[in-house]
Amino acid sequence: MIFIETLFPTLPPQLKYLIGVALLIVCIALSKYIAKGLQIAAEKLLEKRAVISKGWLPLMSKHKLFSNIFFAFAVSFLASSLPFFIGEYYPNISSMISRVLSCLGIIMFTLVFCSALSVVSDKFSRSIKLPVKGIVQAIKVILWIVAIILMMSALLNKEPLYFLGGLTALSAVILLIFKDSILGLTSGFQLLLNDLVRVGDWIEIPSQGADGEVVDILLTTIRVRNWDNTIVNVPAYDLIAHSFTNWRGMTESGGRRIKRAINIDMKSIRFLKEEDIEKLKQINLLKDYLAAKEKEIEEINKKRGVKEDNYNARRLSNIGTFRAYCYNYLKQNPNISDKFTCMVRQLSPTTEGLPLEIYAFSSNTNWTDYEGIQADIFDHFLSIIDVFDLRVYQRYGTD
Repeated sequence: MIFIETLFPTLPPQLKYLIGVALLIVCIALSKYIAKGLQIAAEKLLEKRAVISKGWLPLMSKHKLFSNIFFAFAVSFLASSLPFFIGEYYPNISSMISRVLSCLGIIMFTLVFCSALSVVSDKFSRSIKLPVKGIVQAIKVILWIVAIILMMSALLNKEPLYFLGGLTALSAVILLIFKDSILGLTSGFQLLLNDLVRVGDWIEIPSQGADGEVVDILLTTIRVRNWDNTIVNVPAYDLIAHSFTNWRGMTESGGRRIKRAINIDMKSIRFLKEEDIEKLKQINLLKDYLAAKEKEIEEINKKRGVKEDNYNARRLSNIGTFRAYCYNYLKQNPNISDKFTCMVRQLSPTTEGLPLEIYAFSSNTNWTDYEGIQADIFDHFLSIIDVFDLRVYQRYGTD
């Protein structure tokens, strides 16, 4: 207490001690005030210079890294300077004050590490495929567990291993109390390690009403922005315990499936006449097909010894020719990927006609572009179907 004794040599020791403690508290408060002032000054300077928000300095300012570092070192300095304020009087109380300052120092240095981790998380959350935020949250949880053990060790003057043994004894109680948190924690780790979900993935979870893009992956929660811009927070445990759809594979593959059928009125299906074939030969996509089919049918009918107008003869149908046209149209369409299955097939007839299904993959996986490509294809098929003398089935209401 050299400083206080120099200023107030005649005061009683108890009063000197109280003044020293008060001065220590004022210095801590002043350090906090200066740290806050530095934070405000840094924010104003960065705002004035219009620094990019995702740069290192703005992120450090956003997560109060500079102010936390300043205050952490200020507390450490004050803790090491404790004899300067309160001297060697009342050793028991002085020891308790020293322990409290040690705990404050542990808290501040933990906050410094957490701020640094948040800066790294914000900086690399989009550029790295791993869910950085979830990993950072896991590290923060571990840091705070270690910090709590160190604080208890400092306050009670016990070795840290002493508290680890106590935690083992209380593990059953801890598991019961924090069951949901532990389930979420372990589920979050499984999602991270198995790379089941990433920021930017399109996922569907019907049970949670989630159908949209993953915007954030926290340790126990997945945040999904639905396509109507509503936000759904889904517990990580639900993704492990129940099934969900992740469309990432579709995006990475470079092809998005088109699977839709046109219902053909079966009363409009018939054989093609000679004049029909001649008319359809004017379509470039059918020239080679019709030429090859006519030759094939002629050879088969000759072997059978039947005439082309005979019921036992093999003949071209309008539905088969339309199916061939649709297939050739898809194969020459630049928006249809040639890396995946492409076919036009008939499904089982129903009371609503004969379904002619288009099964192909768009080379553009963007939702808006994909819908446009799909619509253009069916616009064309529905418009040209009359050329084949076919009708699309449509149910009409009764009066």
